[in-house]
Amino acid sequence: MINRPGMLSNRTPFPPAGLPDLSSAGLDATVAAASVERAGGSPTLFAGALAAGLTAHPAAHDDREGLLGLVAIAAWRSGALALRDDALARLRGATDAGRRRGAAATLGIAVHVLDEFLRRQSDDRFWWPERDDNRGYVLATGGFSGVGGAWIRPPERGIRLAADGAFAFLVAGDWWRLDCDVWSAQLTPLRDPPTPADGLADGPADGVGLVFGEGSHLAWVRVQDSA
Repeated sequence: MINRPGMLSNRTPFPPAGLPDLSSAGLDATVAAASVERAGGSPTLFAGALAAGLTAHPAAHDDREGLLGLVAIAAWRSGALALRDDALARLRGATDAGRRRGAAATLGIAVHVLDEFLRRQSDDRFWWPERDDNRGYVLATGGFSGVGGAWIRPPERGIRLAADGAFAFLVAGDWWRLDCDVWSAQLTPLRDPPTPADGLADGPADGVGLVFGEGSHLAWVRVQDSA
């Protein structure tokens, strides 16, 4: 587990890197990084992931579609959850050896597990090769507002919602929604409490559940080994 909000998949960060030149794809890297940040991602992680992909596949600079693919994959890898479907589609379309090397490096995984990653992601949005090493823990959310977290008190309740990767938390009388996957966690306040129409589910039928520590302002998403 981790003791601050964050993703277990980011425990091993990419090396620091500046934003690469994306002009061959018709993009401004600074604008792209700002867009990633608005979508909930980390510009620093975006730069590191993209640099890793281009190091593994430098020919992408001369391959507009390949470069656009790496940008989308890096945006998702850096936490921009809205890019998930586009990034997965681009990963599945990366069939030649160079694009596969670049895609895997952008995700921070070995190229020989790329096919398994894609297969597992089709029904397990929280899988990545190192999850078992973390005893199934995927992320921590919330945290004490006094040290940069979101919540003034420990969470009182957490429930599953019908949407994939969605949870709701009751904290100090207010409800919050978490949308997440292996790379991303976006926590937002809810104006109204969730209702049965939201598909409430308390049980981890698919192995995905919530873990609370006594007195802790954090909640953890964990996937049982059977998932």
